[in-house]
Amino acid sequence: MKKLVRSMFVLALLMSANVFGQTNMSTINKFEFSKNIPVRSVEAPDRAQLAEEDALRDHQGLLYRIGVARLTNVTTANSGIWSTLSNGDRQWQLIVHAPGAEAISFLFETFKIYGGTTLRVQNMKGQDVHPIMTAGDVQEHFRQHAALCFGDKLVLTLIEPKYTTPSEIDMDRIMYNYRSTGNPSAQKINESDPCEVNVNCTPVGDPWQDEKRGVARILVVEAGQSGYCTGSLINNTASDCKPYFLTALHCGVNATASNMTQWKFYFGYEAPTCTNPTTVGSLASHVITGCLRIADAGDGGGNTGSDFLLVKIGSATNEATIITQLKSTAFNAYWNGWNVNNTATTGGVCIHHPAGDIKKISTFTGNTVSTQWGSASGSHWRVSWTANTNGYGVTEGGSSGSPLFNGSQGYVIGTLTGGGSYCTSQTAPDEYGKMAFHWTNNGTATNRQLKPWLDPTNSGVLQFAGSSNPCSGVGLMEMEDNSINIYPNPSDNELFVDLTKSSLNLKLIEIIDLNGKILLSQQISTDTFVKLNTSNLVQGMYQIRFTSDNQPFSKRFIKN
Repeated sequence: MKKLVRSMFVLALLMSANVFGQTNMSTINKFEFSKNIPVRSVEAPDRAQLAEEDALRDHQGLLYRIGVARLTNVTTANSGIWSTLSNGDRQWQLIVHAPGAEAISFLFETFKIYGGTTLRVQNMKGQDVHPIMTAGDVQEHFRQHAALCFGDKLVLTLIEPKYTTPSEIDMDRIMYNYRSTGNPSAQKINESDPCEVNVNCTPVGDPWQDEKRGVARILVVEAGQSGYCTGSLINNTASDCKPYFLTALHCGVNATASNMTQWKFYFGYEAPTCTNPTTVGSLASHVITGCLRIADAGDGGGNTGSDFLLVKIGSATNEATIITQLKSTAFNAYWNGWNVNNTATTGGVCIHHPAGDIKKISTFTGNTVSTQWGSASGSHWRVSWTANTNGYGVTEGGSSGSPLFNGSQGYVIGTLTGGGSYCTSQTAPDEYGKMAFHWTNNGTATNRQLKPWLDPTNSGVLQFAGSSNPCSGVGLMEMEDNSINIYPNPSDNELFVDLTKSSLNLKLIEIIDLNGKILLSQQISTDTFVKLNTSNLVQGMYQIRFTSDNQPFSKRFIKN
C-alpha cells in the first residue's frame, strides 16, 4: 500500500474467531459433486471493521490489504472424504466455505503429491477456478499457495492414481479475500481510480514496451494477511540472468522467510490495448510462486532509510528453471536497467499496479527533487505527475515498490514509498526511495545495500542497461590471458589492445554489449597493437570478443 503520511505504527488486527463445521451438502447434488462431501466453513470477518482498519492502513501507507487469514488445519486425514473410483484411483474431496468472500486462497504448509496425482479447485458449477496442480508444483520447501480462487464456496478434489505414493497435504490457512480480487462476478475488475492510464495506451505507452515487461504485480503473504504491491526485475553487472526483483520494504517488512515462499509474481497482467478488460481471463496466468529475501533497507519501511527490498524470485535451487520461465515467449520478461547517480532527472514514468489492477503508467515532465521520507536526509525523490495524451495517471495502494524510470534512458532511479497523489488530487507529489541511496547508504552490511548484488563484479559503474536476455556472458569463455592487455580500463573515448606478447593467432576483435549485440568489429592481420574507438558507446560494461583458430573468448571493460 502506498504511504500517505510520514508517521508509522503497528496496527493490531482484530481477528474474529474461526468457526468450523462439517455438514451434509444436499444442496449441491444437482451438480456433479456428491452430496456427501464434508464442508469446512470459516466465519466471515466483520466487513465494517475491515473497512475502518483499511482506511487507517491506507492512510498510514501499510501494505494494501485484500485478505485476512483463517486457520483451517486441514489434512487429508482429518478432513474431507476419501473414495475409490471405478478404475482403482483414490479420490479425496472437501468443500471450503468462506461466506461472502470474493475469492479464497489456499495456503499449504505441506504440499507433497507424487506421480500423476492432481489437485483441482472448482466452484459449485464444476468450473476450475485455479490451474490444476500436479507434482510439478511441489517445491523444495513443500509449501504452496493456490491463490485468488474466485467464489466463496469451492471444492477441492485430490485424485491419486492407483499404486501412486500417498500425498501429504497440510492446509494450515485459507486467505479470505474481500476486495480488489478481479472477480468479475463480484464486479471487481478495474478497481483502480478512473484517471489511471493503461500501459498499452498509444502514444504514452509506446516508448516503454521493454521496461513494462519487467514490472509485475506481487501478491504478498504477510503473517495473517495478504495484499498487493508492485516491483520490477532488475539487471546486474554479472549478466547472469539472476532473477532479482526490486520493490519496497514496507510491502513485506514483517514477512517471514516462510511467508515469502508463498508470494506470487504476476507478469504481463495488463490490458493489450487502452481499453479496460471486462474479465481477468488469461491476463493473470503468467505467475511464479515464491522468493528469497536478499537485501533490504532495514528501516522499518522508510522511517530511517530508503525503503527498498530486493528478493530473488523462486527458491534456493530452482534458479535455472525460473530464468527459463522468465525468458519464455509466454512471460517475455525484461530485466530493467538502473541509474544510481544522485542527480536530478527531468521527465520519466512510473509503471505500476494500482489497487492490484492491470498495469498502468503515470508520467512526469518536471524535475525530480531530492527529499526524505523519514529521518534520512536525501533518501527519496519527490515527483509530481503531469497530464499526457491519454490521461493523467497517479499512484494508489498497490503501486508501492513500483519503479520510477528516467525519461532519457528508461532506467530505474527509484522505488515508490508513497505520497499524496489521487485522481482528485493529481498534482500532489509522491516520493520514491532513491536507487542512489539504496546503493550503499542504508548500512554497511551487504544485506543493507544494493551494490553487492547489482554490481557483483565490483565494476564501479553507476548505470547499467536493461536486457531481455542478460545471459550473453554464459557460454563465452572469459579469458584471463596476461599476454593480451587492454587499457585504459575504464576507458573514455579510446581503448587500446596490446597483442605484442600474445602467441594466439587472432583474426577478429569485436565489441559487444551485454545483450550480445555487436557494436564494433575489426579484422586483425599482422597488427600487434590495435586502437578501438569507444566514443560512441554509452556508459556501462562491454565485452571485447577475440576470435582465434580456437574457440572465441572475451575480456570485459567499462566505458566511462
